[in-house]
Amino acid sequence: MRRSVVPFAFVAWVLLMLQPCAARAAACCLEEAAFRSPSPFDEGGAEAGVAAAPPAATVETAAPPAVAAPAPTPLDLSSEEVADKSSYKDVYRVLKENNECSRYFGGPRLAVTVFNQFARLLRPRRLGQSALGVVMTGEYTNYLDVSTGQAYRLFEKASLNSDGPFRAKGAQGSKVRMHVGSFSVETRQARALMLLHELGHLIKGDDGKWLLPNDGGDNVLSERNTQEVETHCRGQLLALDN
Repeated sequence: MRRSVVPFAFVAWVLLMLQPCAARAAACCLEEAAFRSPSPFDEGGAEAGVAAAPPAATVETAAPPAVAAPAPTPLDLSSEEVADKSSYKDVYRVLKENNECSRYFGGPRLAVTVFNQFARLLRPRRLGQSALGVVMTGEYTNYLDVSTGQAYRLFEKASLNSDGPFRAKGAQGSKVRMHVGSFSVETRQARALMLLHELGHLIKGDDGKWLLPNDGGDNVLSERNTQEVETHCRGQLLALDN
């Protein structure tokens, strides 16, 4: 899959097609390919120049049992640099199970795969006291998850607002009462919802469009996108207190 990049400011107007990776992006494809179950229908499976023998006309054989994709696993937080470990744990808890929320993001396998890579990119950054939680900037790279056949992207930079909802506990913040969706901004549900919102910008749906359209600078659309995610994930978010 060739590495495709495009300035963030133009992502709403440019459609990139997934193609084979260039050498500098090949590691992603090779890593994901390791999770794929071998298939008799894979191209290149037979030796070059050797025709596959046709099946016997009157013999029926049972199909091989389906091989389930590996269960999603969390990052090792003792060695990985993760900007907000408690919020990471909350989102992983939401996505790891087969539920309405994880299915919205393509199922646990894809959702956790993309979220783990996104979490590795996130770095704390002081962006001012506001409800702004996460900002993704720069060019992005398109990827294809081999085990699910679904597309996703990762941006060059992802910043977690250390002055906003993700500020350290006990830090002085704005006294203005703010909400993320229907959750008060200082709650774990609000933080998890913000991260899930960003995940929606990274994964393509079956219709070939990003689950959530780009909403940078458009507060109305951003709120609408947040409500869309909450509609699918509210039950799992509320369960975080249990």
